[in-house]
Amino acid sequence: MKKTLLFGSLLLASYSFSQVLTEDFEGQSGGALPTGWTSVSTTPGTGDYTTGNATDANAAGFWPVVASSDFAMVNDDVCNCDLSAAYLSTPSMDLTGLSNIVVTYDFVDDMSYGPSVPHEVEVSIDGGTTWSNIYTHNTNDQGNTDWSNNLISLGASTDGESDVKVRWKYNDDGKWATGLAIDNVVVKEPAQNDAELTAITLDRWVLINTNSVLTAEVTNIGGNTITSLEIDWNDGTSHVQTVAVNLAPGASASVAHPDNVTYATVVEKNINVTISAVNGGADGDASNNAGSARYNTLSQVTDKAVVIEEGTGTWCGWCPRGAVAMDYMTATYPNDFIGVAVHNGDPMTVTEYDAGAAISGFPGGNVDRALLGVSVSQAAFEAYYNDRINMGVPANITATPSGFGANLTVDVSASFFTPITGANFRLAVVLSENGVTGTASGYNQTNYYSGGSSGVMGGYESLANPVPAADMVYNHVGVALLGGYDGQAGSVPTTITDGTVANYSFTYTIPSTMNRANMHAIALLIDNTTGEIVNAYSTSIAEVGLADVSTINMSVFPNPASDVVNVSFEAAGDYTITITDMAGRVVSTNAVSNLSGTQNIAIPVADLVSGNYMVSVANDAASYNQILVIK
Repeated sequence: MKKTLLFGSLLLASYSFSQVLTEDFEGQSGGALPTGWTSVSTTPGTGDYTTGNATDANAAGFWPVVASSDFAMVNDDVCNCDLSAAYLSTPSMDLTGLSNIVVTYDFVDDMSYGPSVPHEVEVSIDGGTTWSNIYTHNTNDQGNTDWSNNLISLGASTDGESDVKVRWKYNDDGKWATGLAIDNVVVKEPAQNDAELTAITLDRWVLINTNSVLTAEVTNIGGNTITSLEIDWNDGTSHVQTVAVNLAPGASASVAHPDNVTYATVVEKNINVTISAVNGGADGDASNNAGSARYNTLSQVTDKAVVIEEGTGTWCGWCPRGAVAMDYMTATYPNDFIGVAVHNGDPMTVTEYDAGAAISGFPGGNVDRALLGVSVSQAAFEAYYNDRINMGVPANITATPSGFGANLTVDVSASFFTPITGANFRLAVVLSENGVTGTASGYNQTNYYSGGSSGVMGGYESLANPVPAADMVYNHVGVALLGGYDGQAGSVPTTITDGTVANYSFTYTIPSTMNRANMHAIALLIDNTTGEIVNAYSTSIAEVGLADVSTINMSVFPNPASDVVNVSFEAAGDYTITITDMAGRVVSTNAVSNLSGTQNIAIPVADLVSGNYMVSVANDAASYNQILVIK
């Protein structure tokens, strides 16, 4: 996985192009639009665009708009985020004497529930009396809440005109569409040769002697087609190369630098990247040609785990989808996937956790606290996992629990294998619990999958709506934060060298309402600058004799299964093998006696409906569990 790094714009004393309009929507109060800008709703009084920040947008539209709306990390934007239809129009612009005018803007168009109604851009040359379409967003951004950038030509009809307006058209077409957010609008007559460096893609944490490809993300915001770029990356030594491209005006491309980034020793570098020439000559606007990326080499391989914190609630009828996805991921990737159910508005809610996660759309999820407010499904979780599992990380992290009864100590260690100056990391622990039940009505699970009209969902289609509390068992429940949501201040030193080990001991008194045997301690290494989870490690906190599943080498195969499943484990004595569905109901039980050594017990499952199940192998001393998928 490669990390895309955005950066601030550089200042330049003069420009060789004509800038007609620029608007970043900052400094507005009460949601008002800047002077001359208008919002017209197709239903008067509803759906108007308002200014504000990501928090305002989320509160207004249950939409997780990310905060970093521009490269300077300023959060103001303009948003149609209350699920209706509206037009946002610029003031009138005088283009007398100008030609080849373009508009650029940043946007988020999350079409999760309305992919057939993307936004459009229109232009008027008569002050807004008549309008012509110049762009339709034809990319399915379903579930994507990241900011993108567009460059669009206003067309020859606007050349020299004195009363030109541009407007953005958004219409949910009666669907539960999400909304459109816009920022950093610029209307200009571009320079003929003008390449913009929008981002740098470069692995951040890399093993020594590894070749890393540095990629410049480039957009042609000039009037000429770009056929060559001179790109330099500099770590104290210049690496200038000319790269052949074919970028039409408005087009973007990922341009790989021919010289790999590689070091034979452990280093920490700041890599400066510059577009130093376009089409063999000077760039018409050098203010957008430079950026930088940090790069660290590692003295040894590190192992990453992916953490998904799933926002859920018993009141949420679509949230069983998240529970099924979490069970699947736990069963499929037991060693490096860690899932936590962050409850909202029900008896399992941990207020600090719910507030810290700040998930506004349910079900929703945060992936490593780097991808925020993402969609929830088995396919989506697997895609997030595959995208991030091979990312390099600066440290391995472990956790060792101790104590008996209500007393718990979790000793967390993070071992770093690269130097980091000005480090800003923290350690934390999340406690999770499986098998949570309750009798109060708040434990009833609302279930929109009941009856099967919304498809198969791990057996929930066969359950009632709501599923009675007596039939529900909740897994992966986040029950406590040790060190707080953001981690323990001072738990990691600010200056790190190769071989630094950061240690911190967390203590907790386990309430009598929790079952220690079903609980895990999830140790987190958090980047306190970005809030992201860098690495994580999960371990059982069961007392001695209640070992984790891995200690008996338990395996369930094939998984998924359809006819027969084999349960293999190391045995000594009498055991009971039980299969329960996700509602906690026993669907199969087998008692076996006087076992010794490696066992392979075949259990028929052909009569079970498709979905996720829990396989439990228990004796008098311990219970060992693993998820089984029936297809």
